Amino acid sequence: MTWYLVPELRHCRRIILRDIEREIFIGAYEHEKQAPQPVLLNIEVYVRTHAEDDQLEKAYNYDLVLQTIDRVLKEQPFALQETLVDKIAHFLLRHPLVKAVLVRSEKTQAYPTATSAGIEIFKMKEAHD
Repeated sequence: MTWYLVPELRHCRRIILRDIEREIFIGAYEHEKQAPQPVLLNIEVYVRTHAEDDQLEKAYNYDLVLQTIDRVLKEQPFALQETLVDKIAHFLLRHPLVKAVLVRSEKTQAYPTATSAGIEIFKMKEAHD
C-alpha cells in the first residue's frame, strides 16, 4: 500500500516493528491446541505528526506496540489468526496519536511446504475518531 498517498494519512509517520516473535496457543485444529506455536507479528502504526521537539514524551513510544501485543496474548488461546490481528489492531487504534494500523500474523510451522501461513489487516480510525 502506498500509504503516503492516502489523504487521511498525509500528516503521519509510519512506525514499523518487524518479526516480533511469540509462542502462542493458536489454531482451530486439535493438533494445534496441544502446544504453543511460533508466530511472527509485523506491525505498522501510522501516527499523527506533531511537534515532538526531539522529546520522547511528546512522541508515540514504540514500546506501546509490544505492550499491546503482550496484553492481547493474555487472552490465549485463539482459534483464528483473524481474531488475534483484529484484537491487536483494535487496542493499537485506541491511542490518540494513532490514525491507522497494519497488523500481520504468520504461523511459521503451519505447513511443511510453506515458510508461513498468515493473515493481515489494515484498519483506519473513522473520520470522527
